[in-house]
Amino acid sequence: MSKNRGAYAIVLLCFAWNIALLIGVVLNLGFAHSRAAGGQYLHFPVGIRVAYILQLALVLWQAWTVKLLFNSVTVKPVWLPKAFFIIGILGILLNAASRSSNERLNVIPAMVITWSFWQYGMRKSKSSIHE
Repeated sequence: MSKNRGAYAIVLLCFAWNIALLIGVVLNLGFAHSRAAGGQYLHFPVGIRVAYILQLALVLWQAWTVKLLFNSVTVKPVWLPKAFFIIGILGILLNAASRSSNERLNVIPAMVITWSFWQYGMRKSKSSIHE
């Protein structure tokens, strides 16, 4: 599979947005209030902030995994890209169902990141089986 560096750069920008937003929630920054947790908080409760710390760890792991996949490094366990793809689908649905129009815009980076797991992980592994 050919490597499209432009598409990869867009995926990295989407990860950067997600990471910035998650950090914004953890630090209770104003720009994140309408873009996370349903857009309903002026100050994020401690429980939400702890949950977003865990989500930040997951997103960092996803970004590292996409980097490995793009550079054709074998990812262990092999089912991880599929799991991240499924998590991405869930993220798209949750963001799309938000009451906040700003949070619904998070569907765009979520779709790009989910596509990257399909393109660089699942689709690539299927094509390498048939070679």
